[in-house]
Amino acid sequence: MGWSFHGHKRDADKEKHLKRLHKTVPWIEDPLAGADHEHLVFSQRHEANTVELFFDLFFVANLATFTTYHSITDGDYLVAYVGFFGILWSSWFQVTLHDVRFARDSLYERVCKTIQFIVFVGLALVGSSFNPGKESAGGKKASNTNFRILCYTLVISRGLLAIQHAIVLFYLVRAKFSKLFLPMGLMISLYLIAAGAFAGMTPAFQEGDESHRGVYVVWYAVMIAEAAAVITISSVWRMLSFKKTHLMERMSLLTLIVIGEGAIGVTKTVSRLMGKYGLDVEGCFLIMCIIAVLVLIWALYFDNFPHGHYGTIRQQVWSVLHFPFQLAIVGVVEGSQQVALARYVIKNWSKIDKAIGEYCLIENLDGSKLRDKLLQLLDYWYFTSKTETQEFQYITEETIWLIGNTTNICSAANATEYIKGETIPTLFYNMSIDMFNGVYVGLGMKLPADKLENHTAAEIALKSWRLVYLYYWVSFCILMACSIAFLILIRRHRHDLFDFVSIGSRAMSLIIGAVLCAMISNEVGLYQFLGSPAVLPVCLSLIFLVLCFDKLSAVFCNWHLLKSGQPYAKEYEEHGRHEHGHGDAHEHAAHASGHAHHDSTLLDHRKSAAWSIHGESEDTLPLTKHAAHASTEYYGTDHTSYPMEPLVSPPMFSPPPATGPVVVAGGYMPVSNSQSYGA
Repeated sequence: MGWSFHGHKRDADKEKHLKRLHKTVPWIEDPLAGADHEHLVFSQRHEANTVELFFDLFFVANLATFTTYHSITDGDYLVAYVGFFGILWSSWFQVTLHDVRFARDSLYERVCKTIQFIVFVGLALVGSSFNPGKESAGGKKASNTNFRILCYTLVISRGLLAIQHAIVLFYLVRAKFSKLFLPMGLMISLYLIAAGAFAGMTPAFQEGDESHRGVYVVWYAVMIAEAAAVITISSVWRMLSFKKTHLMERMSLLTLIVIGEGAIGVTKTVSRLMGKYGLDVEGCFLIMCIIAVLVLIWALYFDNFPHGHYGTIRQQVWSVLHFPFQLAIVGVVEGSQQVALARYVIKNWSKIDKAIGEYCLIENLDGSKLRDKLLQLLDYWYFTSKTETQEFQYITEETIWLIGNTTNICSAANATEYIKGETIPTLFYNMSIDMFNGVYVGLGMKLPADKLENHTAAEIALKSWRLVYLYYWVSFCILMACSIAFLILIRRHRHDLFDFVSIGSRAMSLIIGAVLCAMISNEVGLYQFLGSPAVLPVCLSLIFLVLCFDKLSAVFCNWHLLKSGQPYAKEYEEHGRHEHGHGDAHEHAAHASGHAHHDSTLLDHRKSAAWSIHGESEDTLPLTKHAAHASTEYYGTDHTSYPMEPLVSPPMFSPPPATGPVVVAGGYMPVSNSQSYGA
């Protein structure tokens, strides 16, 4: 008996007196248990499990760490960033392609995942000083050691994938699924060859060896060939395709994680812009622009996310295109932060120049008055608050004292000469450069020591901003190009005005982005544009207009279609039935189920035989409960559900047998559908 609460009696647990059967994780699971006999593909689950999400966290941790240690200040660092992202993404992609088809929770799978976590931690170690185009700070020896570690890490990664696919092949052989022997053997050979190629690179990175610059290409060539081969194999042997897997969800989750990594960067940027001096109107505006860009990129992707199957090959092309798409997201998000920081630094540089002009050229201050004003200006930056900027505090103080001890340095006569010649005294120039260096380094920019030996931070900043501006708009163009490709690949129905408007708006944004890229040829205009707060709003406006055109065209097309009275198909069903989301096709399938039901068992029997090249054999036996009970299920429904028909009372008598009883495969006898059920 249960106790009552406010007049309501609590339901007693009817199983409370029973002992429980504990859930245990199996040592290893048969990957064939997830085979879909109806569609002849592997489908382990319809959504990502927790260990897959756990694995994604290691990806974003690597990306965040690499971004923290690498400020893009020249072309070599940009190439290193793209290269390491490619290595990281390729490793994640290959693991994901295996998991969505074959991985089932077991102790064996957890051990494999642990090894993959270790691999990604190894990649994080490599990423902290990954720069193939340059020597590391410790010299050639440390750099070569770093590259050897990367090779060993990739060997472990590909070797583990070969073992995992070999386990799948073992179960295929045991079940005599002979049609999959060759493609699975090719997959194993592919990963063994990749592991051998990475292992063969290690002798090129011996200590003191400097002649290995061209060897870096092997990493990327192997990974490109690896991805192309996997996609080709799954396209030729459709039983290994990703038709019924949750690959689309995995790609969308990684996209969300990449966008989320940008959110981490925003929190760092806001502390850099307003951490010292409090809230600033322009700083708040720039931060809100970056946040809005993140939100609009999210909407640009997920508002047009595919639902249902739209083609095996097109799905795989769509998946591979996520590499440039996600790289473009990183470029736009990181570029937005760098553009905001560039505006902040240029604004502060203008503040320094304005103060020098006011104190020297207008007020003509001299001696202690000029010195005290300049020291107040120096104290504004709080260079003593950080270890890396204390040096600039002392250097600038010395220069200011020299200025204060220089007689008549800002007298009216000298000021007139400065204005006519458009020059300033060398001491003032050195002071402004030292202040600028302190402001730039104080933002947390990681500047290479070898560059600081030959160039000032101001010179490095000017060159880096030019590069930041270029990759920012190139990334924007790639983002729009991939978005156009996605729209073309995922379209399943007849084209309408929405297709033309959505693709056209993205094409126009791409063209505008290309025009803005061309501005790099005009150095004066480039730095004026960067020095203004307009760069981020322009990018934000372009993405916003694309989404506005999408919304307006979709609303108009829906209104016109409904008004016309023509039959239509829904893009997707809102109640989770994504697989069968074809609008009116639902009704047709429901009516057709009565005719297809009697032949379902024989059809499943024939389909299970298709796994083998030997007709009737042991591999025609059902692998799952779905196959074993297919003849008792309704067409188009879940394996454990019933059709959504009006509820009726069960018949009072057993139905009469069908005329001409015919027993089909599985031992089931069809029943007559002429009986009447009582209500």
